[in-house]
Amino acid sequence: MDRSSRSVRPRTLVCIGLGGVLLAIVALIDVQVTGPRISVQWSPAVTARARAALEGRYDLRNGELDQGTVWRYDLGNRSRKNIGALIHDRAVLDTGYIDRETLTPRPRDVRVTVRSFPYPFQDLVGNPSELIQLRISAALLLAGGVLLWAARAASMRRRRSVTAATLLLLGVFAVGFQVDPSFVTMGAVRDHLKDRTNFENNFAGRVRFEKHLSQTILLQLYLRLEPTETAPERVLVAVTRGITVWFLLSALLIGFLERWSPVVLRYLGLAVLAPATLMFFGWREFGYFSLNVAAFPLLARGLRDGGGRLEAGGAMTGLSTALHGSGLLALAGSWLAVLGTPATLKERVSRFLRVTAWFTAAYLGWVVIYVIVLKLPIAPDPGPGFASPWRPWLVDDVRQGRLAAAILSAAGVRDVLMSFWFVGAPLLVVVLSLWRRYRDEVRAALWYLPPSIVFVILRWPFEGIGGGTDLIVAGFPALYALAWVCAQDSKRTTIAAALLVSAHFAFWQAVLDPRFQTELP
Repeated sequence: MDRSSRSVRPRTLVCIGLGGVLLAIVALIDVQVTGPRISVQWSPAVTARARAALEGRYDLRNGELDQGTVWRYDLGNRSRKNIGALIHDRAVLDTGYIDRETLTPRPRDVRVTVRSFPYPFQDLVGNPSELIQLRISAALLLAGGVLLWAARAASMRRRRSVTAATLLLLGVFAVGFQVDPSFVTMGAVRDHLKDRTNFENNFAGRVRFEKHLSQTILLQLYLRLEPTETAPERVLVAVTRGITVWFLLSALLIGFLERWSPVVLRYLGLAVLAPATLMFFGWREFGYFSLNVAAFPLLARGLRDGGGRLEAGGAMTGLSTALHGSGLLALAGSWLAVLGTPATLKERVSRFLRVTAWFTAAYLGWVVIYVIVLKLPIAPDPGPGFASPWRPWLVDDVRQGRLAAAILSAAGVRDVLMSFWFVGAPLLVVVLSLWRRYRDEVRAALWYLPPSIVFVILRWPFEGIGGGTDLIVAGFPALYALAWVCAQDSKRTTIAAALLVSAHFAFWQAVLDPRFQTELP
């Protein structure tokens, strides 16, 4: 019995597989039967009511207006007597698709076609070959899956080796296969790269305080390149690759500090799976530069143990904020987490000051170099033509030819919910389920969360959530706080991973669907 079951099982699986293939092929075959058809030109004197009565008399079905008084029908009664009566009816001026000598209609037209194989976002891309751009999502899903698998290994050495190899290969892929800027909208980068004049007007001659470190690095690299028309694009690509390397180094750092524990591997797996990591594949805007995968784990460990990791978390947050000002949301979250963690008033104030001091040093220490060494003036970033960066509450607003949908409108609610989906906010449900077992970690994450929630709701992306994706993901640094808590439990990690995988669909839908753009026709 066992032997026969072993021999039957493979055959059964093969049969099931072949049956599935045949069903798929049959589902793609489209058979259209047309006719017999007839065209009737009614007299202008025929009313709609009279025409309906005549259609019933001559069994004319599924009428479609062609033009004027000409209608097309499926002919139900194909007898010569019926056709002859129709042709000679005074209400009929002319007919088509009928042989008047034999009083017969044309035969049925049977067409067999094969539908194109369904593929994701086929209503949003012109050609299936364009979906090759989605390979970066496939790379993240593969890398994240490998890290989650490696977290189960009993050997620390194996966990370390697999993590280092996976992140290295992911970095090589991210540097070599960047997002095609012609495939998606990346803010106003196309305008900045039109020519050297536009590029220099935006980046040269001064330091924009909102992204002072990244813009200064960009400018210094630009000044060292040959002054050709390709220099702006080359330097921007170089900077985005540098940020990718920084992201991977931060991931390796927290892995090392956590001794490659299963928890940190699960955390890194979730961080890699998040759609926010797609930005590190050469997204040519600066908002996501403020994301740091190591900052919250360092903060959480510092709050629990009271050691130097608290200062390290503040410094990491400050450095990320120097790269882009969106990191201030992470600072606000850190402050709330520090003040919300149970401790004496003296301890809370001490922790608050430690985080603030190291943040300030890493954030503003660079200004001395800009002013004294590089002799560059510092200026604010005016943004897109001084348009208000905040969503209206009740009534839609038009700003510089773009629609700012109200928060409480259908479009506004849609945009906010879609944004929350692809930034990873649904992980909050998983985090709340861990309150009893990991109360300290959950509490820190919940205090860290409000600035991110408020920002995503209130901030209006000038190009829409599809074009301003970098600012949307940058506005939700709480992703890493939620992922850190989920990683404490292996089963919850699996649920969180499934949510993040689904978020890739939301990300590409928002990026590719013109409904999520704000530009008015």
